[in-house]
Amino acid sequence: MNHSDCAISRASLARFADEMSAHEYFERILWPNGPVCPRCGVQGRVGKLNGNSTRLGTYKCYACRRTFSVTYGTIFSASHVPLHKWLQAIYLTDGGTKSIRPHHLQRILNVSFRTALVMLRKLHEAARAEESAILSAAGNDKGDSFLGDGDGSSAWIRESYSYCC
Repeated sequence: MNHSDCAISRASLARFADEMSAHEYFERILWPNGPVCPRCGVQGRVGKLNGNSTRLGTYKCYACRRTFSVTYGTIFSASHVPLHKWLQAIYLTDGGTKSIRPHHLQRILNVSFRTALVMLRKLHEAARAEESAILSAAGNDKGDSFLGDGDGSSAWIRESYSYCC
């Protein structure tokens, strides 16, 4: 791998540089036609909450009157790790299928060793749990990665990933 490949890979990681860009990216993948309530399935009666005390990416369904975010029902939902670090970890591990040492992930993402270890474990478990779905998916090529935990809130990332030192 030459230096231009590393520059391309680092430029791709910059796409998830902050929390706002990561949420926008994940929303485009998960909801290409606009937000959908994960509880009742309504699409049209959903509004984004933008208050000062509201967490980033929070939506409210006016049909069932519940709040939700794009991470609801995914492996990121109960995590204290920001979404942009999760997306960077997915990029670096090729959706949980490529092996990377926790120490390397710790240095790249600037998280603790234990956090890196837990992130890698969850990504590998999600990849293993969805292995049969990935293998049987129509039109799946080698660059596809699966996001989600199998409860219906999942998404495919269709890009070619390459790990850079």
